Amino acid sequence: MKKPKYHLRIVILMAILTIPPIGATQIGWYLYDQQTGFDYGMIVGTFSVIFAAWLMYEKKWREEDED
Repeated sequence: MKKPKYHLRIVILMAILTIPPIGATQIGWYLYDQQTGFDYGMIVGTFSVIFAAWLMYEKKWREEDED
């Protein structure tokens, strides 16, 4: 599979690092309570950072395109 363009990769990484943790925090807060929402956000945020780091370092998404 071909890598997306550099600017799109940055947008994807930003989305991975913001949308799931904020969503998990909001859903946990709404369904349970404030502390559980924060806990869910921290757990999902940890996995989001791990996935983003995997993309950046193992899949070499950090390098700019060689056009």
